[in-house]
Amino acid sequence: MSAKVAFPLTIDRMAYDEAEPVSLLFTQVLMALPYYNEVAKKAELEKYSPALLCDSISKEPDSVLVAKASSQMVGFCLSHYDDGLIWLSWFGVHPSYRHGGIGSALLKALEERVRARRLHKIWCDSRTENEASRSVLTSCGYTQLCIVRNHWYGQDFILWEKLV
Repeated sequence: MSAKVAFPLTIDRMAYDEAEPVSLLFTQVLMALPYYNEVAKKAELEKYSPALLCDSISKEPDSVLVAKASSQMVGFCLSHYDDGLIWLSWFGVHPSYRHGGIGSALLKALEERVRARRLHKIWCDSRTENEASRSVLTSCGYTQLCIVRNHWYGQDFILWEKLV
């Protein structure tokens, strides 16, 4: 696991009034990533608008988790129920708070919720060039299943799983 967080960190479900800041943080994280093409970025931004985040938590209250240091929003974890599994669609940390274990803490919080729902697996994907994501997923016990070439948005992805 990553280094321990050096400040008080809370992780909880997103409240409806937090949809706008979560969407803004998602936008900030996504737009800074060098491994997504413009088509991918545009499509992903449309999926995580404040309205769609609110819709997500109305259907699945644990689908948007938010990490806060004091009252500052520092990270997010977006997931969805997927035919008996949980699909981890995104997790991200504010650039000023990276390398402090927040990503790992978000994944651990997701796993606890998955166990409570008596589900057996989390799956996700990451871009093949995303070394930061690869590092966190590996350190948290995710297993690389395969590399899918020329896939979503014409880009290469790694598929991951974690049995919980």
